[in-house]
Amino acid sequence: MKTTWALGGAFAGISGAQMVAIAERNGASGIWLTLERWGLDATALLAAAGVLLLFALVRPWRRMPRLLLLGPAFLGAATLAPYGAAGIVYAALGTAGVITIAAGDFPTPADALLVIWVGVGAFAVYGVALSVAAWSYLRRTRPVCHLVSPGGMAIHRGSTYH
Repeated sequence: MKTTWALGGAFAGISGAQMVAIAERNGASGIWLTLERWGLDATALLAAAGVLLLFALVRPWRRMPRLLLLGPAFLGAATLAPYGAAGIVYAALGTAGVITIAAGDFPTPADALLVIWVGVGAFAVYGVALSVAAWSYLRRTRPVCHLVSPGGMAIHRGSTYH
């Protein structure tokens, strides 16, 4: 959705140029607006960085400090998954007609609801994926426990990589 707007396309009744105008009206920074005008939505760039983090979590790095990946991963998972889940509940209530969704900057409330579903759905899916990938990385990279038997032989428990 954001990439479509950033590349000048239309989604939910709003064009990329209209999104830039809305961002400018809402007080977006000069850097943000410059990126938008170049067709680079800042949130889409952040999402790309998030995908790189997911990729890094599933690769078998050998000498990577664990906290370098696990810190951002668990922080992101702890914020994005609940935000996405709450957003899905909000969107479901709007879809069911329990609450009213305002059109805001969109042509119709249905367009606004579509953007809510796409946006919070992406946050929820990414938050869950980040949780799973971080937990897997944590388990795969746990330190190896070396025990020494009474006879002096080393006994290895656990493993660093499977």
